[in-house]
Amino acid sequence: MLRGMIAMLLLGMLWASPGQAQALSRALQCSAPVPRDEPWRVGSGFMVMEDVARYLNSSAPSLPLRPVRQTAKAVPTLEITLARPDWLTPAEWRNAFFEAVVYPDGISPVDLRESHLQRGTVLPPSPDDDLTTVSALFPTIERGWWPSSWQVVLFLCLDPTQADASPLRANGRELRAYARQPMFVSTLRLSSAVGLLTVLAAYLALAWAASRIHVRQYEHARRLLGDGAPGAFGYALRPTVIAQDSFGYCSLSRFQVLLFTLVLAGVYAYVMGRTGEMPDLSTSVLTLLGVTLTGSTLARLTEGSVMHTANRLWLLGTGVLDATPRLPRLTDLVESDGEIDVTRVQALLFSIFAAIALVVSGTGDLENFTLPEQLITLIGISQAVYVAGRALPRDSAKRLNEEIAAIRSAEARVLADANDANARKEFETARNAIASSLRDVFSERFCERRLRGLQPGDRVPPPAEA
Repeated sequence: MLRGMIAMLLLGMLWASPGQAQALSRALQCSAPVPRDEPWRVGSGFMVMEDVARYLNSSAPSLPLRPVRQTAKAVPTLEITLARPDWLTPAEWRNAFFEAVVYPDGISPVDLRESHLQRGTVLPPSPDDDLTTVSALFPTIERGWWPSSWQVVLFLCLDPTQADASPLRANGRELRAYARQPMFVSTLRLSSAVGLLTVLAAYLALAWAASRIHVRQYEHARRLLGDGAPGAFGYALRPTVIAQDSFGYCSLSRFQVLLFTLVLAGVYAYVMGRTGEMPDLSTSVLTLLGVTLTGSTLARLTEGSVMHTANRLWLLGTGVLDATPRLPRLTDLVESDGEIDVTRVQALLFSIFAAIALVVSGTGDLENFTLPEQLITLIGISQAVYVAGRALPRDSAKRLNEEIAAIRSAEARVLADANDANARKEFETARNAIASSLRDVFSERFCERRLRGLQPGDRVPPPAEA
């Protein structure tokens, strides 16, 4: 019997909880003022929405209100700034209590009903002597995709003076005055769509430009892939094609600039669509862009062929090095001289972390978005090491230049004297030894079969015109 009673009691509590929560959500904590000629009434300290609607229908706003603005947060949040009225002292102003409601715009003040009102959750403000900014959350005011128009009402509540206080009253805060202002409220769906479409439009424009620039590279890719090759525009949609350098390698610094540019453009468009204002950029965002742009500029200054011009011409002329355009790959972001470059991996990973943080946190408050100083410093160090690595001479490239110079010298001696056995032996020795260096530097562009059959004076014919 006892267990049955406990079970019934728990079921009753669970059954009653939603109704109680709904009743509280339809009430304001401010109590209506009681005329001085009437005694204090014992009450819960809450005003139901019916009383709020009656009050708004029969009174006029008297609080000086600044323009209401919407923040970029995912939950619809309104920031309301109001000035201290003259009839309040600074001390009373700092101790004021606020409540907020909204109702659809277009409803006449005298026709306002309880069902029209939606209560907001007011966050604790930080007032000063003259101004107070109140943030109120309204999770239920978004309607579908399109912005909606609302009347925003902010109530000012004050504790009564000590002379008017009564121990019979549960809550002493009284509704003294209110402010009202219309505003449009954007939707999360529309703002997110604006941000995504901005990124998509920018990326498609870059892909279209890449498809027009890298025509010869695409023709080579189509010959390699055959019937499975995508169209020119589909091929250019790859980020490796957009971020490649003049030698057909996907550049890490260009990829970082592309990543941060697209992410920031999307976040900026989202915030504009959400707030209707052009947001300011925080110091962290500007620093992050400055580091990546500086790294990209310095990397381009140090960008150049690893081969001496004469040696490169010899490789192309003999057919040892494939003259067709190189196809960029994702592995180019972390590869250097045929091996994984840990500095590239570090720079890539922390750049991705920073971009994710910008999307997650920057969309809510782009103006005050901050990254840890250690992360920005680490990205800067990675950029510096990456640029320095490109500027310093590579051991494999230096060794390869010396080996090519040796085989060219032996070839010249053989061509000068076909009976010079020593010169021919040196040529064959250098030809056999150079294979590993060419494979490390040029990977798939190195034609090993051509090198093995190379004889002094062999040259490939120029490509026939189409």
